[in-house]
Amino acid sequence: MFQEARRYLPLLSHIKPGTTIPRFIHYEVPNTNLFALAGTFLNLLNATTGPGLLATPLAFSRCGWLLGCAMLVIVFSLNYASLLFLLRACLSTREHSYIGLSMRSGTTVAALVDWASLMFFFGSAVSYLVIIGDTFTRISALFGTGFFYEGGEVTHYSMLSLLMLVSFTGTVLAPLSFLRSMDSLQISSFLGMLCLLYAIGVIMVTPAKSFSSRAGVSAPRALVLCADTPLALPTLTFCFSSQSLFPPALETLHQPATYEYLQQVVSLTMYATFILHLLVGVGGYLKFGSGVTPNILDCLPETFAVGAARLSIVLAFAFTFPMMIFLCRMHIYSILARIQLVKQQTDKPEPAKPAELHHTLVSALLVGASLITAICFPNIDALFGLLGGTTSVVISFVAPAIFWETFVGSVFPEMHPKRIFCKVLIGFSVVVAGLSLPSLFIDLLGDLYATAWWVPMASSAGLHTWKGGIDVIADSKLVHGLFSNHSKALFASG
Repeated sequence: MFQEARRYLPLLSHIKPGTTIPRFIHYEVPNTNLFALAGTFLNLLNATTGPGLLATPLAFSRCGWLLGCAMLVIVFSLNYASLLFLLRACLSTREHSYIGLSMRSGTTVAALVDWASLMFFFGSAVSYLVIIGDTFTRISALFGTGFFYEGGEVTHYSMLSLLMLVSFTGTVLAPLSFLRSMDSLQISSFLGMLCLLYAIGVIMVTPAKSFSSRAGVSAPRALVLCADTPLALPTLTFCFSSQSLFPPALETLHQPATYEYLQQVVSLTMYATFILHLLVGVGGYLKFGSGVTPNILDCLPETFAVGAARLSIVLAFAFTFPMMIFLCRMHIYSILARIQLVKQQTDKPEPAKPAELHHTLVSALLVGASLITAICFPNIDALFGLLGGTTSVVISFVAPAIFWETFVGSVFPEMHPKRIFCKVLIGFSVVVAGLSLPSLFIDLLGDLYATAWWVPMASSAGLHTWKGGIDVIADSKLVHGLFSNHSKALFASG
């Protein structure tokens, strides 16, 4: 699925007997039987249903179920169209990866795509670890109470769950991430999808308490307009940011003779992804109203079925996490290769040789960095928002539009609908980033300032704690008083 792209010769059966075939060309007859197509479909569906699926109800709670459905349809339609544009560019260039397409588009585009992809896949790996760590916290709370088993106000995880997360990462996730090829994990796609479907089924069938019995929780509404409404858009955008996974997975079908099969697999995968996100988003919001959490499983009662759903999510993400590390490693090598190429083009008498980084070292650094980030920054809501408003729009809309314009669009007139649509994709990316990033950055800066580690007097200044370990100021008057006290102290000391 994630191997180096090869070149294929369509209609190989039409070659006359006795024709000499060049040995340096690798020929492979595409497999279009039902079993092979179903395997490709499961691989892609497993990649498109990631951690963002669990945060879809929170996005709906910020805009209402009607506006949420409209946003989901818009984001899905634009992603589907941009994916078709991307595949057409791949067919024109015979490239089957973002790296190959970006290298043909110039150094600026290559740098943009590599860095955006690296940050996106790294952030996705972090979100996997956060959700796994939250599951371990729920498990550790079953063994006792107190800081060691349940955590506290300062730390997001309990000490026992933190030890479990580090051990699980070191003994399970790290060895799988050291694999040089992900082909050996493709068989796990079926198991991973079974786990995800079971968790979705539990979310849909588990009953919720009546809204009158839950204090501070409002019933679901069709339309919600508030300051957090724009934040629903980047979360939904993050859910469908999987375009870069399609070309390598569809490599053997990406030729004129089998393009019809390719279209069927792509359509089935995208529509199935849309239906799953719609079910979880609408179902979760209608059940829990404004009380939904970034991980919808946290809203469910602690039953055996829900506990099994949490473990199934851990199992599914355990097989997907190494793929994220593999893709991060690919883009790191691409960035380093491009840097070395620039160095070799200088006028030095002895050009520098390309750096050969140790495969295990790079993998270990990526796994370790993602684990540290998950421990220090366990707020998946903000993480999804940041990724959705920055790297996701580049991967989903900007890069496919540039690739199509570069390799296909030149044959169309300037005002052709397809060329106009490419500009719409880029414009939509700007809208998503513009609507979401300012409020996200303001919230993050405010949270960091009000953190107990930064402000020693936080515990006595009227601050309250929320999940994630960050203390947030509860009243605007306290903010004014806090800054006034700081100012008076500064002037008195002067």
